[in-house]
Amino acid sequence: MSNETLTQTNDTIEIGQDRYLFTQETQEHLTRFYSSEYPKEISVVSIHEPHSASEAQFQLFKGLESFFGSNPELISQTIFLSEGTSANKPISVQGLINEEPHPSDDMIKRVLQTHLITGYMAYEWKYNTGIPIIGTEDEGLYELSRRFASLCLDDPNAVFQHVTLTEDIKFDIPLEDAWDFIVAARNKQMALTLIEQTKQYRNPMLFTHWCHIKDERPQSHLQADDIIKSIMLEVKYLGPLMGPTMFPWSMEGEDWWLYRNVKTDTEMNDIDYYLSQAGIGYTFLKPKGIEKETSEDVKNYRQVFRFQRKL
Repeated sequence: MSNETLTQTNDTIEIGQDRYLFTQETQEHLTRFYSSEYPKEISVVSIHEPHSASEAQFQLFKGLESFFGSNPELISQTIFLSEGTSANKPISVQGLINEEPHPSDDMIKRVLQTHLITGYMAYEWKYNTGIPIIGTEDEGLYELSRRFASLCLDDPNAVFQHVTLTEDIKFDIPLEDAWDFIVAARNKQMALTLIEQTKQYRNPMLFTHWCHIKDERPQSHLQADDIIKSIMLEVKYLGPLMGPTMFPWSMEGEDWWLYRNVKTDTEMNDIDYYLSQAGIGYTFLKPKGIEKETSEDVKNYRQVFRFQRKL
């Protein structure tokens, strides 16, 4: 992004209708990646959720530590919005606080390497400020997304469906394309959760992957969305009799029922679109350390993902 290079000289960030310190110390951990360019009435901050990169999760924790150290007046006006948990469902780190109320940075780093908490959860664990943490997801769409993601990790070449249009026109829809479709479908609930929280909090911070903010898939993938949506709308009514026969990735058909969460009015816009319609501008930050993701990170993250899939 062109405005990423400006980060080094910027020393404030817009939140609500005011500007707050974005110090050089904070910038050692968090970098400005993108700022919206459409007309706005208020502004919010979104931060990249680094998923399996534990070093980046630690940098996220340190960035928040520095940011709120510079802007303590924002703490009471903040709510953390979490990718991967049902919308408005509260997330508590009280168990960690009870077990160890004063964790060292080394302990936090080791816990982050398990991928059982995130960097923003680690911040609340250490400082116990009372910042609420809630989910942002459409529960059913997220569960389908998680199933597809786990299956794609097991087999990157998995096929969602073999399509036959004519005797001469046959093609496969990769499962990864179906996963991308569901990722895009999740964006509306994330955006609506953020928009709703701006009514109560000056600083609702959305933690999510960049692909939810801006859908940068190639046009060929976007064109497949309507085909995938029509397949899901059709198959969800066919039930367990057709599920096992139609999808190579699921010979038992155990996931067909999740398609009920895909509806005729399901939208595939990115979060940028919904925020622009609401007149809410944003600055998107990225924690440093993403490039330091290790093979152990990937292994541990996948184990967590597979465990969740079996729940």
